[in-house]
Amino acid sequence: MASRPRVKSSTSALPPPTPSEAAFERAFGALKSSPGAARASEGGLAAFVAEQFARSAEYAADRYGSIGGASQFHTKIAGVSFERRQSTIEALQLGTELGLVREPENPHDPNAIAVRYGDLPLGYLNRGIAKHIAPLVDAGARYRARVESLTGGASGDGAARHRGVNLYVWRDAAQSLAQRADERDEARRAWNGDAERVRAALIGDGRPHAAQYAALERIEAGHNTLVVLGTGRGKSFCFQYPAALRALRAEGKTLVIYPLRALANDQYEALIRKFDPFGLRIYRANGSISHDEREELFEALRSGAWDIILATPEFLEFHRAEFAGKSAPSFVVIDEAHHLYESTHRGAYGRIGATIASLGSPQVLALTATANDAAFAQIVRDLRIDAWVIDPTVRENLHVIDARETKDKDAYLHELFRGGDKGIVYCMSRQKATAVAEALRKKIGDAVMFYHAGMPTPERHEVERFFREGALQVVVATSAFGEGIDLPDVRHVVLYHLNFDYTEFNQQAGRAGRDGARAEIHLLFSTNDKTINEFIIDREAPTLAVLRALYRGIRGLAPGGVVRMPYTEIARTLELDKVNDRTVSVALRIFEDAGLVEVAEDDDGRYVRFLSVEGKVDLERNERFAEGEAERESFKRFSDFVLSANADALERIINRPIYPERVTLVR
Repeated sequence: MASRPRVKSSTSALPPPTPSEAAFERAFGALKSSPGAARASEGGLAAFVAEQFARSAEYAADRYGSIGGASQFHTKIAGVSFERRQSTIEALQLGTELGLVREPENPHDPNAIAVRYGDLPLGYLNRGIAKHIAPLVDAGARYRARVESLTGGASGDGAARHRGVNLYVWRDAAQSLAQRADERDEARRAWNGDAERVRAALIGDGRPHAAQYAALERIEAGHNTLVVLGTGRGKSFCFQYPAALRALRAEGKTLVIYPLRALANDQYEALIRKFDPFGLRIYRANGSISHDEREELFEALRSGAWDIILATPEFLEFHRAEFAGKSAPSFVVIDEAHHLYESTHRGAYGRIGATIASLGSPQVLALTATANDAAFAQIVRDLRIDAWVIDPTVRENLHVIDARETKDKDAYLHELFRGGDKGIVYCMSRQKATAVAEALRKKIGDAVMFYHAGMPTPERHEVERFFREGALQVVVATSAFGEGIDLPDVRHVVLYHLNFDYTEFNQQAGRAGRDGARAEIHLLFSTNDKTINEFIIDREAPTLAVLRALYRGIRGLAPGGVVRMPYTEIARTLELDKVNDRTVSVALRIFEDAGLVEVAEDDDGRYVRFLSVEGKVDLERNERFAEGEAERESFKRFSDFVLSANADALERIINRPIYPERVTLVR
């Protein structure tokens, strides 16, 4: 039987910070240096809120917002005209490799990344780029740069012009992994075996409840276990706690399967936040990750240098051979396990039992809030479950308020929050979250703030802190707000727009009333939202017909088999329905996987080269395509139900688990 985590006291001095902890301390120190956070410390909440709304357009229109996911990019060195740098530049040659050096203590910019030629300073990366790159560097990413072109100098008319340097910057996957390995090894060595520290990282001062303890006992005893817990009852803790301990104690590997890549991505961000101080090596594995992240993932799989991987069933099926030898998992977790029953149309779920068995029959943990008689029986059969824990707790304090099809949503929010109750309003986009927050702020003042992934990390941390302490009454946010931010006293959760799936719907709604006091979930979405969501999915997950049209269209733009056009321009030129630059990018990744094209960069920038192909290529045999189809089908099932079901039915989905009637609760 597993022992319960115990508090371990110690009077010994703390060890020096590990590199990971030092990076966190630098990021925390940067809070005081970032513009918004500095005003927060100087003038409190009002100054912080005013600053954030003043910068909201900058956050929403961040031209470098996606550069953190790029494996390479082109830019120029800023500040080359200072401190005799012009004479140094004169000595540079094309192709010269330059150094990129983080300067976290830079008084002008805590994200500063200096460019150097040996020990000689040349200038800095653009501040907008550095804002996104610096956190990655602090987390262990390694970037390299070389001189791509030189500008200025003496002109034809004899006039001297300032010299400039254009850079080609790329992310070195092998060096990034090596550096992170060194830092994380040190962090792991600093762990003294105190399981209580892991528990505290996951649930703070809280203690696991009886059902969670029962689940941990069965997992530690080696059973294949099914855990049925309602929304907000802590399913994730049941795998995160043992996964961390296995990794820290014996380098045991945990593979976690999620039904949709968006869910895996959300959990990934939360896990990184919780486990980075322990040096755990966490990766996500799905078709949405960048080329560079994918390269690092497969390097980690080849070497076995990982602890937790969050994957989709399609990724696992297409790449099961990679999970062998050094990368064989000892623990496989199936989150939202009811999909084994409800998603039989997805071949990867229909074969998941056999796929897991092919990995060497690792121990299995299945988690769900929804397991009726048929689903329960199939999960037990397919995953060879021999123990289970069912928690029948009903969160009777949660109540659904049906305000679907409300015409004046802003007036509704004003009326709801005028009394001072604490709440979260979830919106679909960054722009809408900002606009809704701005409208509500005009009514109830500086107790309202927006929150989305386009905000700098220090500012997001400040929003979380003000909300946790009660200075902020309402946060209007995208789905970026929630994972890892468990607050007990949220009285209202408002779903302003229609969610994309049941899990997101339940997770957001379940953040209300964690303290057990009455709390309400307000449904403000409408049938019009369905069309908007379908449009977004079609752009992010092109259908087979769109893929074929894009292949023909892009090839028609490629004289000599090569096209050099920005993705935005390709989409504008082809004028295909529901196609933008993102659709083009996704399609080219699928074509690249299928061996149809090569996407790369040279001195003239990014290009697409069409490859010769023999025979028919089946684009459906691709994890990215399969994941997109899964998202489309999942949304259809969810939206058809949630837009037609009555409030009582929706409340039952949120506040209670579904489990068989004639099965013992604990086995």
